[in-house]
Amino acid sequence: MILGCQPDINHELKEAFEFASVNGFYHIELLMDHPNYYSLSYAEILELKESYDLEVLIHAPATFTNFLSISKIMRKASYCELNRVLELAERCDAKLVTVHLGWNPGFITAKGFVFQPELYEKHNYRVLTEEFYVFALRYGELLSVENTISMTASVGKALEFLLENTEISLTFDVGHNNITRNEIFIKNFDRVKNVHLHDNDGRKDTHSALGTGNVDFSFLKNYRNYATLEVRDEKAILESKNWLLRFLKS
Repeated sequence: MILGCQPDINHELKEAFEFASVNGFYHIELLMDHPNYYSLSYAEILELKESYDLEVLIHAPATFTNFLSISKIMRKASYCELNRVLELAERCDAKLVTVHLGWNPGFITAKGFVFQPELYEKHNYRVLTEEFYVFALRYGELLSVENTISMTASVGKALEFLLENTEISLTFDVGHNNITRNEIFIKNFDRVKNVHLHDNDGRKDTHSALGTGNVDFSFLKNYRNYATLEVRDEKAILESKNWLLRFLKS
């Protein structure tokens, strides 16, 4: 297992690299939703990457992109953002770019909040197997799709199509899987290149320190690719690393 971390949310770029290096991590995953990292140049990343001898992974923006949007304009903007991040990744020799596919909205009604995934089934499958497919073909193994809690049946079918017809890899989020089990990721675990590590109680996505919830981490004892602590807090990162090392030795 190649253990790394996402930075503390208060870290500037150099501080994030120094923290990861001093604490014995092998890579850093830059979350591009964060204001400190959104506008980075490849030269900045390359310089720090070489100075601290760390590999770089990138998490593409997920809060303001949506490849499942019913708006063509919003989907086009999302692809522009993803293209920008992928080009940055290539220029700074990042090993992987993790991406969320997106979400469909629910509606507030007199009966409460209503989510009707059947309204989006055909749309989701079409836009992923036609539009996202083009990106998956172009960027291949650099592009890694993450399991999200709200991944619907049509998105799952489209993902199976992408796995069968492109070289994309998968990012397996254990916390998300603890809330909503995703059989496609389990079945295709040989395509997993990165694992996002955080804990929860199976009900809410809290991104808690490892060992504080009920996530099953036993599979990590035989896992050999990237694993990234996604707790985004200095104390929780170090507590999680120490817990994980003890767990792996047990």
